[in-house]
Amino acid sequence: MNGPIFEALKRTLKAKGLTYRTLAERMGVSEPTVKRIFHERNCKLDRLMEICAAAEVELENVLGSMSRGPGPANHVAPEIERRLAARPALLFVFIMLSEKFTPEGIMRSQGLSEASMFLYLRDLEELGLVALGRGLSARLLVDTPIQWDFEGPLKPHFETTNKNFIGWAIGHMERQATFVSFSRRMRPETAEMVRREAEDLAERARLLAHHDQHTTPEDQLIGYKWTFAFGATPFPAIMPIGPHPRDAGARTEAAKRPLPA
Repeated sequence: MNGPIFEALKRTLKAKGLTYRTLAERMGVSEPTVKRIFHERNCKLDRLMEICAAAEVELENVLGSMSRGPGPANHVAPEIERRLAARPALLFVFIMLSEKFTPEGIMRSQGLSEASMFLYLRDLEELGLVALGRGLSARLLVDTPIQWDFEGPLKPHFETTNKNFIGWAIGHMERQATFVSFSRRMRPETAEMVRREAEDLAERARLLAHHDQHTTPEDQLIGYKWTFAFGATPFPAIMPIGPHPRDAGARTEAAKRPLPA
């Protein structure tokens, strides 16, 4: 039994960014002592509760998350993606459900009636994505996290939602959002290092969110979005300049070019 408990504790420490040294300092013991406890995966209940207190997590929440570690990404069948692409609202309801929103939470955030929520859930059940229970309860039939095909039929919707989010973030930078955008020239090796660091930060954010979703009441959670894009900048595509309006020679050359077929 202690093995799974300590695996869950390790996930909690990683999610919170806590090291064995920090845990030892909070407990008033040496770092080797903490390392030995985790290596042997065995200690008295009092010591286990002391570890949880130092990590600022309830023991019952650790026990409840023992079998809830984030698993590998799963996929939705291409035909289902095509049918969701034809109904963006249904797609967004399903995405929110997969992000651990309850139907009631979706209703509150979107201003939906119970009738609308039920009809959306019933449509998702017909697609084999959820199983309806009593009232507005629904159980996902697809394991999360879901890896969508970003080059498939849903691509226009993902492009739109990310553009909408970026626009919202720019307009709420002072209080509710962070938006950072800059262009710099660097070596490819430096760019690769930056990319890896960003992926590590994203993974930590996912672990933190996973921990919160299994240890915090639903009404205390707020949905946050992470959007990150990094790559060799195609300046002519994203910031087209073109000839100067008074460059007569450029206009002449442009007129000579054959029209595209």
